[in-house]
Amino acid sequence: MLSGTVRLLAIACATASLLLIGVASPASAESDIAVQGADGPISVKHFAAAVTGKRPAVIILHGRQSVAQPAARYTRYAEAAAEKGIDAWLVSYYDRADAEAMNASDRELRIKYFNDHLRNWSSRVHDVAGHILAQDDASGKIGLLGFSNGGFLAVLSAATDPRVSALVVFYGGIAGPKAEITHLPPLLALHGDADRVIPFAAGAALVERARALGGPAELVTYPGAGHGFDFDQTRADARDASERALSFLEQQLK
Repeated sequence: MLSGTVRLLAIACATASLLLIGVASPASAESDIAVQGADGPISVKHFAAAVTGKRPAVIILHGRQSVAQPAARYTRYAEAAAEKGIDAWLVSYYDRADAEAMNASDRELRIKYFNDHLRNWSSRVHDVAGHILAQDDASGKIGLLGFSNGGFLAVLSAATDPRVSALVVFYGGIAGPKAEITHLPPLLALHGDADRVIPFAAGAALVERARALGGPAELVTYPGAGHGFDFDQTRADARDASERALSFLEQQLK
């Protein structure tokens, strides 16, 4: 009878320990911070991986509207990266004036504003990268993951910052002359061939330029997929693209 009681106590203790471990070990810890940039504070959401030691990082750059539209789309990537042991930094590179201008109804004005402010936004990305790499738990490896307009921004930022070790671009390309892009880290580009917002040719030209510079570059084509196809994770192509992006970052940064 005594041995049975001991066994029951042991099982109860083991169960309690497992429950405590489950509560105390979240996949990531999310926090809002302000990184001081050259032209003011930059709003960033940090998703810290729940692993000890030095960790790589990925900076996630939103599309035209803002980091909040749709927020769940970007946080999904951030949480998934953190689960793989990669700190994710979701950057709102717009200030208030940028957000208003980039949500204007006039497309031609939006394009002009984008081209006029792209380098300033790239400087903000560089400032965030510097902040990340200065952390005690930073491994020194950092990647960029950009969507749409954020993909164009990721390309320029990677081309002008040798600290970037990996680049993933969803339906983006090169803003301005290709000749201005003289360096790119390993690249993965994902693009639907039915994209009517940023033509598939833009993604193909990006990969062509990366290969001409001598670096590894892959273009994954999704037949019949349009702009923002990865929004809907019930789609097989959306799940495939997300998994490829995260696997690539894991391979290049860890």
